[in-house]
Amino acid sequence: MPFEVLLPQWGMGMNDGLLLKWLKAEGDSVAKGDPLVEIESSKVNGEVEAPGAGTLARIVVPEGMTVATGSLLAVILAEGETADLPDPISQAPSASAPVAVAPAASAPAAAAPAGGRQQVTPIARRLAKELNVDLANVAGTGPRGRITEDDVRAAASGAAPATAAASGPPPGAPEAQEVTKLSGLRATIARRMTESSQIPVVTLTTEVDVTDAQGLMEELVREWRKARIRPQFQDIVLRAVARALSEHPRANAHFFNDEVHQYEEVNPGFAMAVTDGLVVPVIHNADKKTLLELAQHVRDAAKRVRAGEQTVEDFTGGTFSVTSLGHYGVDAFDPLVNPPEVGILGVGRIAEKPAVVDGEVVVRALMWLSLTFDHRAWDGAPAGDFLQSVSKYLSSPGWMLD
Repeated sequence: MPFEVLLPQWGMGMNDGLLLKWLKAEGDSVAKGDPLVEIESSKVNGEVEAPGAGTLARIVVPEGMTVATGSLLAVILAEGETADLPDPISQAPSASAPVAVAPAASAPAAAAPAGGRQQVTPIARRLAKELNVDLANVAGTGPRGRITEDDVRAAASGAAPATAAASGPPPGAPEAQEVTKLSGLRATIARRMTESSQIPVVTLTTEVDVTDAQGLMEELVREWRKARIRPQFQDIVLRAVARALSEHPRANAHFFNDEVHQYEEVNPGFAMAVTDGLVVPVIHNADKKTLLELAQHVRDAAKRVRAGEQTVEDFTGGTFSVTSLGHYGVDAFDPLVNPPEVGILGVGRIAEKPAVVDGEVVVRALMWLSLTFDHRAWDGAPAGDFLQSVSKYLSSPGWMLD
């Protein structure tokens, strides 16, 4: 049976990918797991591997083209095997000027395979379950008749997929000085924020005394000098969050298909501003890392992002997110959940304020935390317990040096 090489979805925010370079040519022998093609998406670059051993019989999508996740990229045939191979997509003008193509127009549609099995992209299948759409009644417009996310949304609304935006400036609007069409990372962020806004969420806030945590920072400056790492308060927050997540599995979870999936692996992500938006690198097994190891991971991931050398692993597997606006003088805010995660912690600025300690008014360093959570997956009481744990670990951070 031929092996289809499909463009995978590396993370929930990936919708399409640009084919940078084929690492194998038609007629080459390949083993299962061999890297076949380099892909660039809005957040990460990666390689698609061979799903099976055989001969790379047909390259369907050439270098320099952008196609949707789930699109057919190539076909591998086992030794002695024959099959009707799909026609390749026409070559883009040049690799230096890639052309974004709509999958429906770039590959001929095909009937469902023998037995009537539909070809559906992973995100379209999940969305169909969420919207109660019967895929048997959906016509696919993707490559070779695959059902895409847009097809499912159109079926749910009873309308055909929109091919172009018909809206324009409102009557009487002044002439725009600049018009920027969203694309790449910015377009992905826009879609993700729209998805997040549909989730029923609640935000809890609390003020935390982080005076001792600031003292820990000064101690770390001396201890980490040999490692040539300058501590950041984000390191302490992430360490506290990782420990709290390991103790509160409801927070360390995903929600999809009306199911809550709790995870043993604690993988918080930290929001990081980049030139055209925001990315969230992931720290895998953060609860098993020392404070220094965690800080080193954050620095390495941030360095790869700034250099444009981020990997697939940098953005996949996240189970919770942390975002900070403290550097911008923001005290508290309502962060948006990063679906399918069920929670995100917003970190505000640290400010010296009068506080009552042991019956006396003293100056302390205080900071607001804002926990936004998906109310479908957990409730206010367990969310409050989680936030209380994070606060406790931040206000008494001596354990981080153990």
